[in-house]
Amino acid sequence: MKPILENRIKAFAVDYLIMGLIGLGIVALTDNLFLGMMIVYPITMNKDFLNGKSIGKRIFGIQVQNLNNQKASEWKNSLRNFLPIIPIELLFTIFSPERRIGDRIARTKIGIEKEYNLKTISSELENYRINKELIFGILFGIINIYGLSWLYGIILS
Repeated sequence: MKPILENRIKAFAVDYLIMGLIGLGIVALTDNLFLGMMIVYPITMNKDFLNGKSIGKRIFGIQVQNLNNQKASEWKNSLRNFLPIIPIELLFTIFSPERRIGDRIARTKIGIEKEYNLKTISSELENYRINKELIFGILFGIINIYGLSWLYGIILS
């Protein structure tokens, strides 16, 4: 298996385990599945906002990059995580390890990057400034989960 594909799959597993635990924690504390979804989905869409790396990507030395090999913007990181069709995305990733469907939409790719890791999160957060791209990404996530909830409500009723 190619290193990027292997690391990408491992990072995916770590990230979604973390998101699942956060969601379970919210549901356990509030007994409200809808609230859990409203919080976890925007977080999941924006998990790569800090230098193009989620926790899983940091552990495995990969980064979301634009097509010029620079870290992707917060907006592109959110946009690439838009598709809620995870099984199709996983299958597509196997055949195209550097660029899944979301990457093609956002014009991003996965590249190797070892400078930012778990040890640098604190200093990265200290230097980070909230910007309009992050705000757009969070709003995009919230709008998406409301839209999906509305759509699923129509389908299931």
